[in-house]
Amino acid sequence: MGNSLRRLFEREQDHADYLPISSSGTLPVTNALPAGNICPSCHIAKPLPYAATPPPPPLPSCRIAEEEAGGPNIGNLQRSSEVCANETLAHRCQCNTEDIDESSAEGLCGAVSYAKANAMLIQVPVLGTTKKFWRLSDKATMISRKLALILKSHHAVCKYLSAPLKVSNVWISISTGTVKLRGVSFTSKQFDIERVRDDYKHLSSVLLVLISISGGDITKLPPDYEEFIMLLRRNTLTVQDEFLIVNNSALLPMKNRTEVFLMLCDKINKYLGRTKDGQAKKKRILSKLPYEKDWLDTAVANTQINQWVVNVQNKYERTQYDQLRLNRNVRSHMHDYNDDNIEEVLYCEWPELLMEMMKALHAESELECTDIQNKFG
Repeated sequence: MGNSLRRLFEREQDHADYLPISSSGTLPVTNALPAGNICPSCHIAKPLPYAATPPPPPLPSCRIAEEEAGGPNIGNLQRSSEVCANETLAHRCQCNTEDIDESSAEGLCGAVSYAKANAMLIQVPVLGTTKKFWRLSDKATMISRKLALILKSHHAVCKYLSAPLKVSNVWISISTGTVKLRGVSFTSKQFDIERVRDDYKHLSSVLLVLISISGGDITKLPPDYEEFIMLLRRNTLTVQDEFLIVNNSALLPMKNRTEVFLMLCDKINKYLGRTKDGQAKKKRILSKLPYEKDWLDTAVANTQINQWVVNVQNKYERTQYDQLRLNRNVRSHMHDYNDDNIEEVLYCEWPELLMEMMKALHAESELECTDIQNKFG
């Protein structure tokens, strides 16, 4: 994906007005709206086929990885046609206007200026090794999530951006990290799932531009954030998958990753083991975890993690269950070893582990019933 992202930026002429959203260079075809179907927030959602109307004028072309067109879906994504057809009811829905700020009362600065002053992609040493690892700063993940939340809150009331999101629309408070939009409006006219997808595709472009402006090399994104970007651009995204967007592991602040891992690990190993159906889900989730062949070698080679592996009463086997067991033991007792920074080490060594746990739980409809949405503060 890194080379595809680089090609995307080679086509870019103006960072402030970067708009490409599809490999065809055009907005998706607008679907006609059948009567009697409304969005989930209006309590009814029925997928129906739609007749296509003529496409809008083309945007600048960009081509980003074949995954966008046909890659494997996250959380059993299925092409859907959810719409908000009842425009009268949609207009009665009230969305949060606090996300739009046309004044400078809060001391906001433009996203370009903010990105130039704050590195969003940072390189850190991997303790216990001689390696280094590129990860998103907590400021970058916070901005990413807040922008996604703004879009989701308006989608929930059957509204979408009336024009593509641009970097110049994003304003950020240096002191508080508050994120606002300026120069934008939301509309409910002809709302459908394609409009939702368009909003997130434009968001992905804005985020990549900001990272680039801040001095980051977009070909060096960590794998979980790279997956997050591809989720935003997925042509088969559904309304239900917005939960995974705004509660994505790639957007967690580093200090909260330990708490989230322990919560999800207990969900998989303890809660799901109580019933026969839960045991089947647990087996499927474990089978999807990464690093099956080399996680133990990585643990032994890292001097910070090795102390948790050697001379233990219950020897670790090269299984996915024991991979979770090791990660849980380290995180549960890190204070005993005076090693409060071990979370960053674990993330750098296994950056996709928590991501795959969340994806697998989401695929089994078991993520939404956790407290994940409250772990990003």
